[in-house]
Amino acid sequence: MRHSPAVILLLSLSACTGHSVSGDSASDDTGTPAAAVWDDGAAAVACTPGGTAPLLDSAMENAGIARTDFGFTDAQWSAWGDAVLNKYVFSWYTTVHHDMEQVPCFAGQMQADVDTAMAAKHPVSSAIVAYGSHLDVTFSGDPPQKGIALADALLKLPSPVEDPTSSADTLTSMDPDLTNAIAPIISAIADAIAVRATIDAEVTAQDSKLPKHLYNYGSGMVLQAPSISPDYTSTAEMKWFSKWFKSDTGPRQAFAIAARAIAFAVEDADLKRFADSRGVSAEWTFHTAAGAVRISPSTDDTHDDSDGDTLLQIDLGGNDTWNSSSGATNSFYNPVSIAIDLAGNDVYGYDAVGSAQDPAGALPSDADGRQKVSGYYISASENARQGSGRLGIGMLFDLGGGNDTYTSLRMSQGYGSFGVGVLYDDAGDDVYSGEAGVQGASVFGIGLLLDGGGNDTYNAWAFSQGFGYSTGGGLLADEGAGNDVYWSDPGNNYGGLTLYASPQLPNGEGNSSFTQGAGFGLRDDNDQVYMAGGLGMLRDGGGDDVYTAGVFAEGSGYWEGTGLLADASGNDTYDMLYYGEGGAAHFALGILVDGAGDDQHGTLFTPDYMMLGAGHDYSVGVMIDESGNDTVVVPGLALGASNCQGRGVYVDNGGSDTYTVVSTYSTGLGNHSGECEVRENDADSNGIFIDGGGDADDYQWPADDTVRLPVDNSSFGYDWDQTPDEHGGAVDGDGETGFHAAY
Repeated sequence: MRHSPAVILLLSLSACTGHSVSGDSASDDTGTPAAAVWDDGAAAVACTPGGTAPLLDSAMENAGIARTDFGFTDAQWSAWGDAVLNKYVFSWYTTVHHDMEQVPCFAGQMQADVDTAMAAKHPVSSAIVAYGSHLDVTFSGDPPQKGIALADALLKLPSPVEDPTSSADTLTSMDPDLTNAIAPIISAIADAIAVRATIDAEVTAQDSKLPKHLYNYGSGMVLQAPSISPDYTSTAEMKWFSKWFKSDTGPRQAFAIAARAIAFAVEDADLKRFADSRGVSAEWTFHTAAGAVRISPSTDDTHDDSDGDTLLQIDLGGNDTWNSSSGATNSFYNPVSIAIDLAGNDVYGYDAVGSAQDPAGALPSDADGRQKVSGYYISASENARQGSGRLGIGMLFDLGGGNDTYTSLRMSQGYGSFGVGVLYDDAGDDVYSGEAGVQGASVFGIGLLLDGGGNDTYNAWAFSQGFGYSTGGGLLADEGAGNDVYWSDPGNNYGGLTLYASPQLPNGEGNSSFTQGAGFGLRDDNDQVYMAGGLGMLRDGGGDDVYTAGVFAEGSGYWEGTGLLADASGNDTYDMLYYGEGGAAHFALGILVDGAGDDQHGTLFTPDYMMLGAGHDYSVGVMIDESGNDTVVVPGLALGASNCQGRGVYVDNGGSDTYTVVSTYSTGLGNHSGECEVRENDADSNGIFIDGGGDADDYQWPADDTVRLPVDNSSFGYDWDQTPDEHGGAVDGDGETGFHAAY
C-alpha cells in the first residue's frame, strides 16, 4: 500500500532495530551458543490518510469545509513562537497533530509496536525500543552475548569489595549453570554504570553540583517539593540542558540503549529454569561501591535495605516480601538496580510509618511524611521502589505468574526521570497501588509498567498509569484479556479523595489526574518558558475493563503533550470529569481508541466538559469506537466538539448506540469561545461527529432544543455562534469513515 511522504516519515520513527529473536538453547556444531540478535519490531500498519471515506466527506460538507482544511498549517503554528516551536517537541508531533487523518494511523502504529513487543521473546527490551523510538531515541549496538566468565563480569564492576575470582568460584560450586546465566547480566550492568560515569563527567564539566541536582530535579518539576526543581528561567542553563539532554551521550539516548541491553540479557538468560526446584540452598552476595549483587534462595524471604544498595538481586522463588528499594536507583551512588523474582505470590511494599497528616483513604506515609500543597497533604516520599530509574536504570522483573501486590507512594512501579524505570510482571492477578509518578510514568525519561495478563487492579491519584512529561514517555501495557480495573481517584465528590485538586472544578471536588494515557508539558506564561509535553499511553489487550479518573485522563494531552488510551476489546466502562477520553487542551493531542465491545461512557457520574473527541485551544482530540452497542452520556463540548480554535473528532464505526445528550453544546460542534475573542481569527474551530455502520442508533436529545434533532441517516452539525470561523459537522449513516481504532 502506498504511503504519503509524511506517513513514511512517521512510521520510520517507530521502526525498531533488529531481526529475529534468539533462543538460548541454540548453538553451533561445537556447542558454542549462537549469536544473540534483537527481536523484530512491528511492521508499518496499513493506514493511508486521504483515502476514500464517503462519510467523512459528508461530515465535512455538513461542516462547510474540505478535508484538507480541517487541520493546522505551519504558519498558524509558527505564529506562536517559542511557545510551540521550543526544542522539546517530538520530531513526529506536528505531522500527526496538524493532519487529523494522521491520528488514527499514529494510534494504530503505537498499538502494533506495543503489542508486538509484548509478544516477543524479549518483551522488556523490545518494549524499550518500541516506545523509546517514539521519544526520538535512535537505538544502536549489538545485544549482549553469552560466554563471558562470571569472574570477568565481576571485575568490570566498580571497586569490588571482595575478590571476584573467589566469589565466582563460590557461586559456581553451588550451580555452574546459574553462574553462566547471570554473567552476561552483570556485564551489561557494568556497561550501564560506565554510561552513567560518562554522563556524570559531562555534567560536572558544566557545574560540579549538577549531577546530584539532576538526580532530584526532574521529579520536582511535576511531583512538587521536596524534590529539587531546576531554574528553568535561566536561559544559559536551559540552552545547555536542551542540547545535552538530546545528544548521543545525554540520558535520553544513552540510558535507553543501556537499559535495552540489560533487559535483553535478563530475558535471554531464561532464569525461570532456576526457580524453586532448581534453587541454590544458600545466599550469595558480592559487594561493590555501586551496590551489591545478591542471590536469595527459594524460600519465603523478606528483603529490606539493611545491606545497602542493590545492583542485582535474584530471588529464586517462594512467597516473598520486598520492603526494599531493589529494582530502583534510590541513591545517587547506585546508578543501576535490577531485581528479579522467579516465582511465588509476592508482596512488594514499604515500611509504613504513618503520619497525623495522612488523610483517611490515602496510603500511609513512609518516613518522609506528607507536604501541604494547595491546601492538601500529598506524599513527600523520596523513596523510589519497584522499577524506578532516576539518573540511571531501575528494573523489576516478577516472573512465574504469581498473584502479586505492589504498593509504593511515588516514583515507583515503572518510573523514569533522566533514566529508565521498568516493572515487568509476566502473569497473575496483580494489584498495583501508588499515589503519584507510578505505574508507567516519566519525567525526562522512560517509565514502563508491563503486565502480561490476569485480572489486574491499578490504583493511583496523579501523573500515573501511562504518563509522560516533557521529552519523556510513560507506558502502562496490560496485554492479557483479563478484566482489569484502572482507578485514578476522581476526588471527593465522586467516591474518592481529593489530594491533587483540579482548577477546573470548584472547592476541591475532583483531582487533576494526568493518568491513563496522558501527556503533560511546561507552560510558564509569566517567564515565557515552555517545554512541549511528553507521550503517555495506556494499552489494554482485552477484557471487560473499568476506567475511572478525574481531570485530564483516558487519552488526554496538555501543552503539546500526547495522551493515548487504546483498549483492544471487551465491554468496558469509562468515567471521568473533564478533558479526556480523547480530549485535550493547549496545543496538545488526546486520543482514545476502543476496538470492540458494548461500552459505557459517563454512566457512573455525570461528566463536565471537553470529552469524547474534543479539542481546546489549538489542540486535537480524537475518539474512535470501532464496534459494539455503546451507551454514551454526552456533556458540553463533547462528542466531536471544538473550542477556541481547537479540533475535535468522534467516530463510531458500528453498533446500535445510545447517546444521552446532557448538553446540546456538543455533538459535531464548531465553537469559537469568548476567551479567544482577543485573538486574530487565524484558525477555525472545527468539530466532527460520525456514526457509521448503518445500525439503528438512539439519540436522547434535550426536549427544549428546537434547532436540531439528530436521527439515523441524517446530518446535524452545528456552529454555535454562527460565525465564519466555526465549523461543526455531524453525520449518521452507512459507509467508510476513514477513521479506525486499529489497522
